[in-house]
Amino acid sequence: MNIKHFFKLALLPLIINQAFAAQTQTTTDTSIITTQESPSLVSRFMNDDNPFRINFDLGDHPSYFQVYGLVDIGLSHINHSLPENYELANNFYPYAGAKKTSRVTSRTNWVNGGWQGSRLGFKGEVAKLQAWDHDFKFIYQFEAGFNTLDMKLHDAAQTLADNSGTNANSSVSTNSSMNGELFTRQALAGVDGGSLGKLTYGTQYNPFFEITVTYDPNGKADSFSPLGESGTVGGGGGVSENSRMKNSLKYANVYETEDHDKINYAIINQFGNSAGTAHGNGYTTQLGYESSAFGIQLAYDRFFDSVKSNSAAPGNPLANDTIAVSLYNTQAVLLTGRWMPTKDLKLIGGMEWYQLQPSSSPSISYHNIYDQTVFGGVATSALKPGFKQDNYVYYLGANFDFAQRVPALAGLTTSIGYYLTKADAIEGPTVSTNSQGKIDTWTAMVDYKINKRFDTYLAYTTNHFSGDKYPSATNYTNVTSYGAGLRMKF
Repeated sequence: MNIKHFFKLALLPLIINQAFAAQTQTTTDTSIITTQESPSLVSRFMNDDNPFRINFDLGDHPSYFQVYGLVDIGLSHINHSLPENYELANNFYPYAGAKKTSRVTSRTNWVNGGWQGSRLGFKGEVAKLQAWDHDFKFIYQFEAGFNTLDMKLHDAAQTLADNSGTNANSSVSTNSSMNGELFTRQALAGVDGGSLGKLTYGTQYNPFFEITVTYDPNGKADSFSPLGESGTVGGGGGVSENSRMKNSLKYANVYETEDHDKINYAIINQFGNSAGTAHGNGYTTQLGYESSAFGIQLAYDRFFDSVKSNSAAPGNPLANDTIAVSLYNTQAVLLTGRWMPTKDLKLIGGMEWYQLQPSSSPSISYHNIYDQTVFGGVATSALKPGFKQDNYVYYLGANFDFAQRVPALAGLTTSIGYYLTKADAIEGPTVSTNSQGKIDTWTAMVDYKINKRFDTYLAYTTNHFSGDKYPSATNYTNVTSYGAGLRMKF
């Protein structure tokens, strides 16, 4: 395959749009004759904001139930990579780098989650539940992540098991907060008290994750932005598994000023070390301000005995089909901002600091986790007492909306961003210089929104690795990827 295939894929939605436009025109022409007919299924799907929402009354309580989802399929090329793995939310990881092994080569293939991982979910509410002279709503949301190409649930832990023992470096693998559970993306229920705020319980996004969704110049693209590719820097405050907080209780509220500016704040606590629900306990707090032209968000994150999974014992046949588990204490700070000097230009930037520390418990027995056998049956602290490692992420970029200046290009937007990831040496009684490294990342995207349901995109990212953590003798210095995709939301 060559670059012309990517442009053909990017143009495919234009053809689809013309077909839907023709169908809509036919429906309009027919309605002139029979104005009493209801909109066709295709017309409703293409034009309704929530085509699969049902409003109903549960007794005297207004309620709704809605099915929603997203499907993202792309064609991607990467210059250095192991074979893709379709149990991951995104199948190539240019930001993770590549070691010089016989199985690493340039690859071009279909991928899931070029921009966003595909998902299917349902949500709803039961309204006007009155107490203490206030109206409350019961709310719930359950969301599953799956790979459109093989219809399997996202299961990062399985990719780690596939690469353990004598199967080391057989395919792309990584740790994640999505490990084969049905509603691994979200599973929550709670109460919305309006001006009193929301109180929810279950599997919920870490506020770090929610902030970076909005405050990433390139839209937290799963395959083309460090904040989308890596839960470690894009939501977990140092450990990817903490991007989603299981067995967690969250309170969030928004205060609107007289000028319609908004002040938001939230706190979430994960109750940890409970087999099958959460591994490690911690909390995150968030405070932010949003106006039409300006926004800023600040969050602090603290975790204890956080579980980080990995492939086990390379080369040891006894480790086949198992995973390794290590423990960390972490703390992190995230500060982001955006500014719109004009209606068509948005400037976005941020910085994140996180520190990896020895776990509070030297070891914890984990015979099984994520339905995988833990090699050795125990998780131990990844750092010895007295050691720590500081990590930094800085980024800056811009979005431009062509519609404001060229109405004929309505729906066309572009973005560019630069990201610097820096890992300091592990410090303690001694200094580990081989843990020090840097990644310089440039990413650019072009997106064309065809209608409410479909958009298409082109994307490019290049990652430059340097420092003792990425020695050029064993690691490729530059890993570059580009691709095109089609995304459908409903």
